[in-house]
Amino acid sequence: MVEIIVNENSEDDASDLFGNLSSGKFDSSELFKLRMDADAVSQDGDIKELTCWGEVSKNLAYDLPYQREGALRLLRDLNATALLADEVGLGKTITTGMVIKEGIVRGFLKKVVILCPPSLVDQWKAEMSEKFGIDFTIVESVEDWSNDFVVASIDRVKAYNRKIAKFRHGAAHEVSWDLVIVDEAHKLKERNTVRWKFVDRLRKKRFLLLTATPFQNDLLELYNLLHILKRGHLGTLKEFRKNFLFKGNKRHPLNPLELKKKLEEVMVRRQRSETGIDYKSRIPKIVTVEMSALEKSIYENTVRLLKSNYFRANGSEINGALIVFAILPKVTSSSKSAIESLTKIVESDLYAEGTRDFAQGILDDYAKLEVDSKIEKLVELVREIRERSSDEKILIYTRHPTTLKYIVERLVPQDLKIIEFMGGLDREEKSRRVEGFKKGEADIMISTDCGAEGLNFQFCRNLINYDLPWNPMSVEQRIGRLDRIGQERDMYIYSFATKGTMEEHVVDLIINKMCCVGLVIGELPIILFNLGLDAESRTSGRNKIEEKLMASFIEGKGNLDFFARGVSEIADEISLGMKDYEKEKVENACFLDDKCDLDGRPFYESE
Repeated sequence: MVEIIVNENSEDDASDLFGNLSSGKFDSSELFKLRMDADAVSQDGDIKELTCWGEVSKNLAYDLPYQREGALRLLRDLNATALLADEVGLGKTITTGMVIKEGIVRGFLKKVVILCPPSLVDQWKAEMSEKFGIDFTIVESVEDWSNDFVVASIDRVKAYNRKIAKFRHGAAHEVSWDLVIVDEAHKLKERNTVRWKFVDRLRKKRFLLLTATPFQNDLLELYNLLHILKRGHLGTLKEFRKNFLFKGNKRHPLNPLELKKKLEEVMVRRQRSETGIDYKSRIPKIVTVEMSALEKSIYENTVRLLKSNYFRANGSEINGALIVFAILPKVTSSSKSAIESLTKIVESDLYAEGTRDFAQGILDDYAKLEVDSKIEKLVELVREIRERSSDEKILIYTRHPTTLKYIVERLVPQDLKIIEFMGGLDREEKSRRVEGFKKGEADIMISTDCGAEGLNFQFCRNLINYDLPWNPMSVEQRIGRLDRIGQERDMYIYSFATKGTMEEHVVDLIINKMCCVGLVIGELPIILFNLGLDAESRTSGRNKIEEKLMASFIEGKGNLDFFARGVSEIADEISLGMKDYEKEKVENACFLDDKCDLDGRPFYESE
């Protein structure tokens, strides 16, 4: 009989489902349904092959046997209740998609929920639709939990009202899920968090946790992860401490072989060395833009406008954070984008007369500008890349549609075939344009950040960040379109930085100190999580790196030296986090992958 896991929550209380058993009163219809589900699952226990493979294989760019084997093992041996802990970059999403599709085809998965970080919600939805033909609904409101297949940002839906002691999305706990999936499950390492409790209360017959780092040098965190997965697998916390913690040491188990055996009973894990996948390098290229004297004057006057002359019509000063995130990025993006923003100020009655006059003065200077140094540098760079070989494709990213149109306008005369990719396109049109880029209908695709999620461009090795988000995870998403399984060449990551502006400091931090330092795709989010820098700020909804950068700029009142020191402090913090992660990775490999010396110590301790 295949084991079923239903509604195991942190309270270890069955009353939610069965009622008060001691009184002899319970919901017989629920018990009947449970019996029927048990019978159905038992019939699916003998799964020897993926019956969905013929259909799924048509939509996958690559047939990687380890992904199929992983899905089969999860279904056949573990009833899809397990820890999928493949090393980063091996495609846990694809393996999971095969599990879901097989369960649907066989008829035992009818209600499925995927919980993931906010940055991955759209990607999960796109992958499930395009590769597996499954339409997942993104949870935006409480009513969305009534759908059969849903994907939700765990950071969003875990909201808990302490005054009334209820989860805002408590409707999720009223559904009997056939399968619950949690991506980046290492974030469930703390048992006393709202996130852990929200997931634990979900009624689930099958439960998949996805993480490349189930163990990060704290055995109690491993206990918490396995406790939410499968109650009692490691005993009570008291028993776990007694059996596996040597004098309270949370890093090295008392009985490592026994603990590893218990872990392997619920875990599927493959290493990159086993799969033969060869990851290519990211080669960062900072493209420095030198401003002309007039351009420098325009930039300085724009900063002066936003710093000391930016007022509403009623005379009140406009919020500094709004300046940094709503105006400055457009100004540094392109001259066209800056002109558009300044024109809106001049033409709006919402601004003070002095503010509008100051903005008009800057516009007058733009009218005198004969050469746009940044766009000319782009034309030069594109020509240089295209001369390297005849099949060089280029993916260009900008944050702003106005800048996108401007780039197209300036590159078309260079006799280049260009595809535009931005918001507002329907799914069919997006697919047509991606396919056209792949098949040679265009040399260049220019995209806003809506093209940074869920799309695969491993046939391209050149990426140009014409302007750069301050959120490193957004940049990682961009690079991840090229840095995927199937990429056969090293990738060139070009990022524009205008000298003498805050842009050059931010680009150096995010590109040279974070996104292009030899990490495998998927490792940066883990490092930022360990540092507490991955989440969004509760007040602004922005990534915490963005918040730190913004705070430094505002506190320094636009002083570049002050801003540079703030950026340097962030870089030092990230550097320490990376060193700690590399050390943890070696120790994890010792425990999880048997990469130790004869005394059972990580190799770096033996040297």
